[in-house]
Amino acid sequence: MDLSGVHVPLVTPFDGNGVVDTKSIAHITEVMIANGISGIVAAGTTGEAYALNFEERQTVIDTIVKQVHGRVPVLAGVGGMSTKEAIKQAQLALELKCDGLMVAAPAYVLPTPTELANHVTVVLAAAKLPTVLYDYPARTGVPFDQETLDLLADNPLVIGIKEASGDLDRIPMLNQRYAGRIEIVCGADADSPSFFNAGATSWIGGMANALPKAHFGILDPATRSEAHAAVLPLLEHIESGRYIAKTKALMGLLGLPCSATRGPLAELEPAGVETLRTLVAQAGDWVPSLV
Repeated sequence: MDLSGVHVPLVTPFDGNGVVDTKSIAHITEVMIANGISGIVAAGTTGEAYALNFEERQTVIDTIVKQVHGRVPVLAGVGGMSTKEAIKQAQLALELKCDGLMVAAPAYVLPTPTELANHVTVVLAAAKLPTVLYDYPARTGVPFDQETLDLLADNPLVIGIKEASGDLDRIPMLNQRYAGRIEIVCGADADSPSFFNAGATSWIGGMANALPKAHFGILDPATRSEAHAAVLPLLEHIESGRYIAKTKALMGLLGLPCSATRGPLAELEPAGVETLRTLVAQAGDWVPSLV
């Protein structure tokens, strides 16, 4: 699977009753494709997958896969807190004809490196789909550290790692130790140029839901500095907290209303929306309307 380009972990819109809004999912998917997105992650963190029951997860993934209709790859997020649960999620992705998986460490559990590697190995064997590991220890409590990756690097199903640890010193280590085996996928926003200047060509970014033009601008070396400078205050503001609520509110400002979040997250308040509006104005042409 080609991981190059910008892949978006799609938000999950909810209607006024808090129900998954499949019509809006299909519409946002179409808008993302029209804006050149290279691939989609269904039921990822930015999609509030942790707040979906299994039937809702199935609805979200199925809606995205059918709307995409093979035009770009679709990865399904896998974040089960037990191996049994993660296997069920991975097998669902296979049944719904996803192109691959993005597998996070099980949150709250704190497995050892060997336990984490065994967990991933068993989950991948259940679906046999190309897989991007998702390294986000601030959310899961454990990293995909060197000991874990050494146990996974020769698994042919492991094709990449979304690096969202915040530790930029891992980039050269990953490049050197796993070259040709595990592709580095940018999982940062404000620090994204560090990945691309080091040779990465892939980005899975939640803010691409709202900022696809800027993401491609940062990925392109010819416009990287200009695009990054234009949107850096916006990226830093969204990264500073309430990431999902801010991303959804920003999408609304740009023409894709989907501000409702699912508890415990709260929708962004009007003052927060006005802050986003100011930052959008400062970013200029790098943050155009989405529709």
